[in-house]
Amino acid sequence: MTKLLLFSLLMVASLHPQNIEVDSITSSYLDSGFTTVEKATAQYEKKTKLNATPPDTFPFKPTHSFGRYNDRGYFKGSLELEYVDSSNMDVLVVWVAEKEQENIPLNIAKQVTLKEGISGSYIEGKDHASISKLSFEFEGNYYMIEYIRALSKPYVKEELLVRVANSIIQ
Repeated sequence: MTKLLLFSLLMVASLHPQNIEVDSITSSYLDSGFTTVEKATAQYEKKTKLNATPPDTFPFKPTHSFGRYNDRGYFKGSLELEYVDSSNMDVLVVWVAEKEQENIPLNIAKQVTLKEGISGSYIEGKDHASISKLSFEFEGNYYMIEYIRALSKPYVKEELLVRVANSIIQ
């Protein structure tokens, strides 16, 4: 009897579509080919046979997170993870690739030391609008972390991006 009741409830529930409202941020990312961080990471790992570690520390509390494995174009073969704070529209982007996608010019980069003695290159947003960047290599992957802010906001200090990078290095 219990099984019949449970089955009936499930059947009735499936007949009534759930009105799940998708906000404009989610809609725009989904329309651009993004999916979940987990699905995109799994796809990257399957294609490259490398483990990719998403960060678990952020300079803000993300309200949205998305991932995309890029299988064509300039960034072909890379994993793109984006974390958004909808309260102020700050975005943290983590690029992961088998080979370095973007070289940070050494003449403007500051060398930083991450966990386990790993060396990284950091560029302050004041030299590149309001985009601060930190790149490093870890376990066969090249990581590029970008913090994107509105032009009217101050750039992000290196300590914040170092914390994000250190959360990837486990």
